[in-house]
Amino acid sequence: MEKMIQKANNLIIFKKISSLLKKLGLEKNLITQETRDFFNRYSQSKDELEITQALLTQLEQINEQMENMHWMNNHYRILHDFAQICSKTLNEEILLQKSYEMVSQVMPADSFYIATHNEGEPFVYLIFIMDNGELATPSKIPFGENYTSKVIKTREIVHLKQQSQSQEYDTKMGEGEEETSSCLFVPVVIDDQVKGVISAQSYRDFAYRKEHEELLQIIGAQVINSIETARLYEKIYTMSRTDELTGLKNHRAFHEDLAKLILEGNKEISLIMIDSDNLKRVNDKYGHDIGDLYLKVLAEGIKSICSDEVEGYRYAGDEFMVLVKSRIDQSVEELFSILKEYYFQHPVSIMDNQVVVSISSGVAYFPTHGETVDSLKKAADQALYRAKESGKNLMFIASND
Repeated sequence: MEKMIQKANNLIIFKKISSLLKKLGLEKNLITQETRDFFNRYSQSKDELEITQALLTQLEQINEQMENMHWMNNHYRILHDFAQICSKTLNEEILLQKSYEMVSQVMPADSFYIATHNEGEPFVYLIFIMDNGELATPSKIPFGENYTSKVIKTREIVHLKQQSQSQEYDTKMGEGEEETSSCLFVPVVIDDQVKGVISAQSYRDFAYRKEHEELLQIIGAQVINSIETARLYEKIYTMSRTDELTGLKNHRAFHEDLAKLILEGNKEISLIMIDSDNLKRVNDKYGHDIGDLYLKVLAEGIKSICSDEVEGYRYAGDEFMVLVKSRIDQSVEELFSILKEYYFQHPVSIMDNQVVVSISSGVAYFPTHGETVDSLKKAADQALYRAKESGKNLMFIASND
């Protein structure tokens, strides 16, 4: 009889275990106290009790791992979509905004920010801050006594689960005064360097779990890596369009900018072509180092007349271009006079000598003197030639012939 009862109990236990195995990964709290009490009732000895309790503990751990995997799998789609965005755009604003949208889809984000830091710098730069759904102004904080700096120094995640843990430093960035309760500060490590911190915060206690930390790590690495790529591209692009000696835009930028202005249908474009009158003489007499200094002063004069509507370029050698993109208060003649006055006030000092930069200029108007980049440039060049032939240090406007 006793064997029959034991056999029946074993069958009940096996059925219960079978039922639990079928639910693995499907229920968050699979092993409840009620489940443990059930096995306690049917365990016939201390050894059986220890075995069943150990089995339940293992099932609980496996269930948690499977549930975490299931949770992560549900969010891989979001991560995949974000990776697609990162691969298709170099717009930093879009990358930052999308990173916030991705995070807010998978976890509470009453406050959210992304910070960057370069090793050795005294500041941490908060390049993106969302506070209660409102975009806050980017800012910087000293690298020192704050959670962001702590994470960068230690390379460890700071996970504050309730308000009582958040008293060491201010937690929430932004304009609101109320501090958050649950906070995640996650280091973004790329190529073994901490590049920054991504933080999500909630006003609720115990709002985050381990998987949220992992998601923030992935999203943070994607967005900061993409931003670094975008900034590198922008730097290379800028260098490719900039003259190294003078800092002005170069001939490539000139052609691109003028073509774009014409394509956009700007009704009034003035092209001022400028050429040095005596660079060869300066080079021959004082050397090319002084010649470079002469060109720098010439360029600084052009920079002095630049604005949103006036752009300067070093086209080649001692030839410069100025584009007036639309109607401005000064005429081209007035701009030329301003340039001449600048050079008179800023001579090139060569030992005991003062050499005043002298320029000649030719002007062409779109569409009067040309409707393409080449035709407009040719008209300005012909006007410049006439200025040179007429005695230099003069400006001529292209003829309508």
